[in-house]
This record gives sequence, C-alpha cells and structure tokens, in this order.
Amino acid sequence: MMGIQGDTKRDRNIQDEESLAKLLIEYIIFKLNLQRILFLLSFLSFGVTDGLSAVYMIDKRGLAGEANPLIRFMYASSGSNGVIGIKIWLVLIILSFVRNISKGKENYWMINGFLFALFVCGVMATGANLMAARGLEPPDARTIIATYLFLVVLLTMIGDAMDKLHL
Repeated sequence: MMGIQGDTKRDRNIQDEESLAKLLIEYIIFKLNLQRILFLLSFLSFGVTDGLSAVYMIDKRGLAGEANPLIRFMYASSGSNGVIGIKIWLVLIILSFVRNISKGKENYWMINGFLFALFVCGVMATGANLMAARGLEPPDARTIIATYLFLVVLLTMIGDAMDKLHL
C-alpha cells in the first residue's frame, strides 16, 4: 500500500515540475521579445565574450596585441578582472542609455537596429581576439569600428523608417 502512495506522490511531483516548467517557458516567451533578446545578445557579445576573449588574447600574445589603449591599461593595472569589469561596465552604460532613449517613444525598430549592430560588433571583436590568440592575422580594429559605425547608421535609419510606417 505504501509503495502505491509513494508512486502517486512521485507522479504528482513530476506533474507539478512539468507544470512549473511549462509556466516558466510561457513566461519567458511572453516576456522576451526581439528587443529584449537583442539587449541580452549585445550584453553577452560586446561585454562578456569580447572581454573574456580579450583577456585570453592578451594572456597568449601579450599587451601589444590589444589595440584598445583602455583595455591595455586595465589589464596592466588590474589584470583580467579589470578588463572584464570595464567591458561589462561600458556595455551596461551603453545599454542603459539605449533603454532610457527607447522609453515612451515609437522607436522599436530603430533601437533594434542599434542593438543588432552592437551585437555584430561584439561578435567581430570576439572573433578578432580569438584569431589573434591563435596567431592568425585578425581584421584590423579600424575595420571592425568602421563596420560597426556603418551598421549603426544603416540599421538605425532603416529602423527609423520602419517605425514611421507604423505610426
């Protein structure tokens, strides 16, 4: 008799866990829209992975391999924690400005364009750091910056036009 009750309780626990998982997934899907996903991707690529890959590259190639003087200074003065900290701090400042700009305005697609450009820049910088760490010739930092600026202008203009179509 005890085994049957134990099995029933275990089945109820499994059902409760499945229900909780379904609720969590529904909440995430409901709360996450494209813009929130782009905020997260921008934070991860431009802040976290670019910072981690910069530290990895400097550890492998030395400070001379880093093009950004601020990152070189932070690594020399505070080590890898300083680099990761400054990258995360800078991306949080950028994203907080973007969030404040987007509040109460009809600029959803323009903001998405900016965030996508930031994400792409973070991916490009991470890739360049990893290439340099492996001894390969990475894209020039000026090329990455120029690509980022081109994407920001292009995608925010397209996004602004899309936002105006919805008004």
